[in-house]
Order: sequence, then C-alpha cells, then structure tokens
Amino acid sequence: MDVNEIIHETTERKKGEMIVFASAKGGVGKTIISVNIAVALAKKGFSTCILDANFQFGDVNLALDIQPKLTISDVIHDVESLNSDMLANYLQKHESGVKILSAPLKPEYADLITTTAIETICDKILEENGFLIVDLSSGLSEHNISFMEKADKIMLITDLEMAALKNTKTMLKTIKALELEEKTKIIINRGDMESVIKFKDIKNILNIEDLYFISDNFKVVSKSFNIGIPFVISKPKEKISNEIVNLATQFYRSNSLLKGRRRRGRRKKTGLFGVFKKSK
Repeated sequence: MDVNEIIHETTERKKGEMIVFASAKGGVGKTIISVNIAVALAKKGFSTCILDANFQFGDVNLALDIQPKLTISDVIHDVESLNSDMLANYLQKHESGVKILSAPLKPEYADLITTTAIETICDKILEENGFLIVDLSSGLSEHNISFMEKADKIMLITDLEMAALKNTKTMLKTIKALELEEKTKIIINRGDMESVIKFKDIKNILNIEDLYFISDNFKVVSKSFNIGIPFVISKPKEKISNEIVNLATQFYRSNSLLKGRRRRGRRKKTGLFGVFKKSK
C-alpha cells in the first residue's frame, strides 16, 4: 500500500491516530522527538497536528520557531461550541505543513484547561487530521493520564541515565495499573551515549523486549532546537533523522490497518492513589 492509498483510507475514516509522547523525567528529549516525528509525517503528505500539552512550560513553539498567536487556553472559551472551522483559527501552520496548537503563554492559564475540554479538542483535531501528536509534560498528572487513556499509542521516552531509567520503570508500573501497557512502547533516546548502562542492558532493567533506538547526536539536536528548525529538515541525511523517519513510517503503516479501535471513554476519576488501592 503506497502513501496515497493510506492517505485516502485515512480521509475516508475521518478519524486520525493519536500518539502521545511521555516521559517519567524531564530532559530526555521528548519534545525534540515529538516535533521531528510530526514534521516527518507531514513531509510524507499526512495531515498532522501537534498539541503542546506541557501546559505550564511548553517548548514546541521554540522547536518550530513560531510565535504563538493563539493557544489552547484561548480555545477553552469556545470549547462548548467548537467546530472544525473554529478550530482551524486556533492552529498555526508551520512551513513543513504541521499544524500547531501551542501551550498557554502563562503557566497560570494551565488551570483553565479541564479534562473534558481535552476530550473535545482532541476529538475535533482527530476528525480533521490523519495524526495528532501530543507532547506531554513529564510525569503522571491528571491531564497526562487523560491524554494517555485517549491515545492510540503511548511512546514513553527515556535515556540511559540511572535516574531516568528508575523513574521510567516506576511509571511503567503505573501504566500497567491503568491497563495501558498494550499500547505503550519505549523509545531509548541517545541510546549510544557514554554511560555505565548500555542499550543492551535496558531490556533486563525495564523488563521490556521491544525497544526503539534513537542515537546520540548532541551537536545536531542542540543546534536544531536553538534555531527552531527540526533536524529532519535541516539535516535529513543524518543517522538520527533517518531513525526518526523510520519510526514515523511505522506509525503511518500501522495507522492504515486500524479498525476503529480507539478508546473514547474515560475511567472514573479516582486519582493515582485510587487506582493502586483498587488493584490491591
């Protein structure tokens, strides 16, 4: 099946695929990976939107060198009557074709965003786009769990640092308690970085067989973020760019086989303590 056939099939379904990028710890490269994945999908011809769900300190706009005109906190005012035309006014389009819904401009505006609003906004984006990429904040806030429950795929990102791996292992236990493990995949970023822990050790540490590998290229990644040009655009021949493109390719190939199996309902809101208390 070629890209045009997949695009046609996605358009017929009128239901995109939602992929969230999560991490147990900050500083593991989650934003740079999610932004480059979104751009890689757009360059393949897929209608792609990225939502910056780090509602207090989001950096997607920096990674794409855009100055937000409107953000998700502005959408909240119209969420009850939101339609496709209204939504389009809140999305900024990057030169790559990616549409962006930016995080609020001020941290306190994050308090305006409810889980109900998240549901509505995501549904509207998915009606109009083949892919919705969500860049979460680190950790397991109630907002993050809402996104994770709604997603088709959860990409949990870590690197080889001990603290990141320890927190990732703990987060995986929570994901299992929430019954989300089947749609969760692990990305080891900077998988060949200098560390006492090696990539080959991760399967035993996390007790996970299927891992995605992204190589370490500090120079390319750092420059890409600082100038706001995704490296899949500025350095398309680099190994790290090829790894991102290959991962994006797996996303749209699996997307073409979806059979409308999205989970739209939410669990009863009990908080994390309630989840673990119930599972005992």
